[in-house]
Amino acid sequence: MEKIFYCALKLNRLFFILLCLSSSLVIGQSNNSFIVLKKVLDSVDIYDSSKVLNIKELNLRLNSLDKTNLTERFNLSQELFGQYIVFKRDSAFSYALQTKRIAESVGDKQLQNRAYLNLADICVSGGMYKEGFDYLNSIDTTNITKEIASYYYGIMGRCYSDMAEYSNLPYFNDDYDELAKKYRNKAVLLTEKGTFYYSFLVAFNKLKSKKYKEAQLDFEDLLKAENSAHDLALTHFMLGEIYSIENKPNAAIEHFTLATINDVRTSTKESLAMIRLAELLFKKGDLLNASLVINKAYDDSRFYGAQQRKLQIGAVLPLIEQEILKNIEREKTRLYWQYVGVTVFLIIVLLFTGIIIIQFKRLQKAKKVIANAHNELQDKNVVLLEVNKKLNESNNEIIQVNSRLFEANKIKEEYLGFFFTEYDDIFEKFNELIIKVDSYLDLGEYEKVKYHLSKYNPRKEKDKLLHNFDTAFINLFPNFINEFNSLMKEGQQIRLKENQILNKELRIFALIRLGVTHNEKIAQILGYSVNSIYAFKTKVRNKSLIENEKFDLKLNENTSIRA
Repeated sequence: MEKIFYCALKLNRLFFILLCLSSSLVIGQSNNSFIVLKKVLDSVDIYDSSKVLNIKELNLRLNSLDKTNLTERFNLSQELFGQYIVFKRDSAFSYALQTKRIAESVGDKQLQNRAYLNLADICVSGGMYKEGFDYLNSIDTTNITKEIASYYYGIMGRCYSDMAEYSNLPYFNDDYDELAKKYRNKAVLLTEKGTFYYSFLVAFNKLKSKKYKEAQLDFEDLLKAENSAHDLALTHFMLGEIYSIENKPNAAIEHFTLATINDVRTSTKESLAMIRLAELLFKKGDLLNASLVINKAYDDSRFYGAQQRKLQIGAVLPLIEQEILKNIEREKTRLYWQYVGVTVFLIIVLLFTGIIIIQFKRLQKAKKVIANAHNELQDKNVVLLEVNKKLNESNNEIIQVNSRLFEANKIKEEYLGFFFTEYDDIFEKFNELIIKVDSYLDLGEYEKVKYHLSKYNPRKEKDKLLHNFDTAFINLFPNFINEFNSLMKEGQQIRLKENQILNKELRIFALIRLGVTHNEKIAQILGYSVNSIYAFKTKVRNKSLIENEKFDLKLNENTSIRA
């Protein structure tokens, strides 16, 4: 399932290349919060690096501890679990197991209860409800602290609430909702008043009881307090949910955007806010930003490993792709009618030119007869010369338009063929893999299933796709490399390795030649960071004979498409 989603993501990015080549129609997002979100997404590597650095420091402290100091080892393992719980599920589960082993070695029941809650929490976050209940049932609720009891009933409420959301039968939904409400109320009674968790639970219970206005006021009061970025993300998400229920999409988008900003800043990979935001942007018609957000959500879900998030993303991603395809078809139709319009205009111009020529000849013949009209005829000649000049200018413009249309049609023809060839290849591979896996599953040969699944190499497929892209591009622009090097200073020309069609610098400027000019889109297609794309472009332009700001224009003029 994960690899099928990965394929869908690749198709989505190829659709955007075609969309850019066809002068895509995109509804702009003027919201200031969304501008901040885009800047935050550009810096996601910085936030993740900071997160990883904190984790490394905690690991160093843990590894340097005396192995007999079990209490401190439990505390540091608990901190590492807290770092991973919204960052990477399998690592969080590993440290949850470690807290369990240490707690059992210490023989402290309360520490064991805390470890079981850790395991239950990560299972519920990953959609493993049965396993979550197993760990929760391992806790003796008759002898637990008030803090652990609050946490215990909170997880129970969340587990039943999630099960109600994903169940398709109303019979079970009602039971799950009642149980969720029961355990949330118990959690509130056991939670210390004045804490964020207490206020959040109270407001959340009001929301689930459909007291939307009261819940909204409570969550807005929470925003006024000093809270962590993670707590702010939760609060903004709940406000976004309330505004969605009340059919106020603009307000909902604002809060989901703020929730997503805080999730990215805290490296929270288990984020539902991105999915909700992408859904609303899609409904609003903002396909470019919807795709940007859903792609980030998909990358996070793959990194984190939450199965239910992948399913939710899988419900949105194909809809966005379908709408993008519709836009491409509309754009093709628009270009066709533009071409027809230019052709009709050219015919009209030629007709007028013929009429003018006929009139001019008649005037020449009448010159001998109408001597008194000599001065008037001279004025008309001047007018006719001016008209001819304008007609010549119009003809030159038409020639340029025809040249651009020919180039655009050639690029679309080449890359549409390239796309469908790649799509058929990927489809055949997945079809063959599914058939093999199904047959081995029917026979119970699970090791063979694992073997065939492990044979699929996404990196290799990515390299193959780039190689095929390079081949298609050079086929379309056979002299691109020589024409590119002609713009470079002596000794700075790019030299390719043996069997290499394009290198990373040439590939970036190949995309620019195809019309993909935004750094973030180039980075998304090639799998680099935006900063790397900027650095590569600057490095090449500094070695050229052309001024940096004029390099791209000169490249477009200097590179010729295959006839």
